[in-house]
Amino acid sequence: MNYRTTCPRCASVFRLGTDQLDAAQGWVQCSVCGGAFDAHPNLLMEDGSPLPPPELPVEPEPVPAEAPAAETPAEEAMVTEPAAIEPAPEPMAEPVPEPPPSVMPVGIAHREHADDLPSIILIDPDIPVADDPGPLPQFHAAGLYPPLPEKAAAAPPAPAPAPIARVEYATPLPGTARIASAPRRIKPWVWGIASALLLVSLFAQTAYFLRDTLVSRFPELRPGFEQACAMLGCTLSLPHDTSLVRILGSDLQAEPGNANQLRLTLTLGNHATHAQAWPVLVLTLTDRRDRPQARRSFAPSEYLSDPARVAAGMTAATEYPLTLTLTTRDLTLAGYRLEVTY
Repeated sequence: MNYRTTCPRCASVFRLGTDQLDAAQGWVQCSVCGGAFDAHPNLLMEDGSPLPPPELPVEPEPVPAEAPAAETPAEEAMVTEPAAIEPAPEPMAEPVPEPPPSVMPVGIAHREHADDLPSIILIDPDIPVADDPGPLPQFHAAGLYPPLPEKAAAAPPAPAPAPIARVEYATPLPGTARIASAPRRIKPWVWGIASALLLVSLFAQTAYFLRDTLVSRFPELRPGFEQACAMLGCTLSLPHDTSLVRILGSDLQAEPGNANQLRLTLTLGNHATHAQAWPVLVLTLTDRRDRPQARRSFAPSEYLSDPARVAAGMTAATEYPLTLTLTTRDLTLAGYRLEVTY
């Protein structure tokens, strides 16, 4: 036999059978809102009519006792003592089956905290039902749905009865949906400030690590770089451009009386408009076929005796005469080449 019931929380109407009611002692779970409720209080027939009253057992009508016939004197004499007549036992009335108590069975007491319950039947709302949904549910004026019943005091759970039917577990209902918050967007002026700071940091690093090259190419920046290095504790070398340092004249002669002693005289000029570092002189001795026989490089500290003069560098647009003394051993020399480098 099929019945219909209404969810007290969302007023959804479902159809269920007798075996489903017996399997979970009348407790069902709404597949729309997920609430568990007892289907007995609002149970109706499949067509929406109320349940018929329970049939009471019919008691048999008592049979009237027949009046005893008049006893003859002979019979009265034969009866010495009237026999005790016991009344016939009345048939006991069968007990009226009481409706199942609305006690929440084991497994539903913690419905709010768990979805996988051993005694919950999910009612499929897609089951076709009759066109007549029955009496419409009544809604309270205070709210859209009737108020939920207050939770009774937690009582010790009764021992679970032995299952009389197999209950198929459905997929747990999903929890409350969370609305994804909109991503926070950074304001444009914040991006502008961050970009400007990164750009300034890039320029500062470039100027620090390439300070010598910048000063060499842009001598007018040297005063500012010198002040910055004084605060940061760094050193700043002099510019060095070989195209602006030239050898204006040179001569290599042997010392009188000593063929292995040579004297090199040259004039070094700085054609730049700013001071430059002293270059390195590279002297190559050749034979008659212009093949190298010996080569020697002279650092500024070797052809200048004053360290302060080496640190100060070559003054702008200035020429410097220099003299170097060389010692050779058994070399047949015919010429030489002199170059400057850094």
